[in-house]
Amino acid sequence: MSNNKTIAYFEQMNQIPRGSGNEKAVSDWLVQFAKDRQLEVEQDEALNVIIRKPATPGYENRPSIILQGHMDMVCEKSDASTHDFTKDPIEHIIDGDWLHANETTLGADNGIAVAMSLAILDDDTVAHGPLECLFTTSEETSMVGANAIKEGQLHGQYLLNIDTEEEGEFVVSCAGGCGVTVEIPRLRDNRDTQFTKALKLTISGFLGGHSGIEINKERANGNQILGRLLYELALQYNFQLANFEGGTKHNAIPRVGTATILLKEDDVTAVTNWIKAKVKNYRHEYTPQDENIDILLSDAELPDTVYGGDTAESLLTFLYLAPNGVFAMNHSLKGLVETSNNIAIVKETEHTINVAVSIRSLSGSSLDFLVKKFQLLASTLGLPITVGEGYPAWEYEPGSKLEEQAIAIYEQVTGQKPLVTAIHAGLECGLLKAVMPNTEMISFGPTITHAHTPQERISLSSVDRIYTYLVALLKDLK
Repeated sequence: MSNNKTIAYFEQMNQIPRGSGNEKAVSDWLVQFAKDRQLEVEQDEALNVIIRKPATPGYENRPSIILQGHMDMVCEKSDASTHDFTKDPIEHIIDGDWLHANETTLGADNGIAVAMSLAILDDDTVAHGPLECLFTTSEETSMVGANAIKEGQLHGQYLLNIDTEEEGEFVVSCAGGCGVTVEIPRLRDNRDTQFTKALKLTISGFLGGHSGIEINKERANGNQILGRLLYELALQYNFQLANFEGGTKHNAIPRVGTATILLKEDDVTAVTNWIKAKVKNYRHEYTPQDENIDILLSDAELPDTVYGGDTAESLLTFLYLAPNGVFAMNHSLKGLVETSNNIAIVKETEHTINVAVSIRSLSGSSLDFLVKKFQLLASTLGLPITVGEGYPAWEYEPGSKLEEQAIAIYEQVTGQKPLVTAIHAGLECGLLKAVMPNTEMISFGPTITHAHTPQERISLSSVDRIYTYLVALLKDLK
């Protein structure tokens, strides 16, 4: 079974900017796709698109099936890239079996699910029961699309979520989560005249990655490392902090960040050497999982104002004390993270410095425990904290008829036994299950590596194999 149509539709889709919150154009493109083929289509207020196709003749009494994926993508690029995600198409590069972009995220997460579904819809030789394709919006930021789906809007007996990143893995459960934001009052003072040298610190070489799927790799968090460095520097030398920001996405481990410090002229050499020695220690600490981390030093223009003492102390103390990374492991499924958090973004606003933290867990009580830890830490430091609206975990349902058939058909098609597992990331299945409690669900997909980073890539042969499997699954599900 060829995957040419899947990749062709994926390339077409990637001509349209589709960062989270900017999906109107791609949503309209999907609507037009359906209209061009005389298929029933629905576009709701959240810009979700549902395309329906009648059963293949002879399959009218087969189970109704929902193919599901999200149309938005994470927009990340390398420091050298000039790509504008609001208007520029994604540039595709094929390297052997791998498809990647030019110094940006590729958007295979989760555009490949949409493209694969379009290929199915556009092929009348594929046998299937009544078919609904659900394409949601803003999965990568708020899951607002899945949250907008209403009871009775979809009618599938089975839902196939094509949003995992390891071929041969069937996901049957996922973490829930929420975000918290700590707001540090952004007070500024005139710089002390004794500090006559400005030094810019820029993190470099951090791998980053998906803050759910790759949190178990225990990579370095750029915000935490930069905050840790400055907190420890303050114990040794006097300096003033002029700015600090890092991270770009709530679901990406921070790999970009900068800070500017003001020093006494006589301390510059000693501080520079101290920082280099500390970074060497950190690099050793994170070898081999993130062995190229670095903090680059460069001269900066001397600013007129700096953070007030309370602002700098609150920010660095919070970053130093805040938990980050794996909080607890799941002991029912080997190697699965139960609970974690990611200090995702540090960003200045007009009046505050906001620190956004993403928290995930398969356990509601463990999630609540970690949220309360952050609330207590913020309260102890006298800082306001906001807990965002969360999304539910997708709990495992043993004895699923869909799971049983999906495994058997996979073994028939590939000769391989799949790994049935859970995932420490939020899938839309949790929200969709709330409005479709009687729909059995499973998630699978082709191999994607380095999602949410400019190194994101997808295996073309894996896309081909998963498409072949999907065709067989649609044909044989009962």
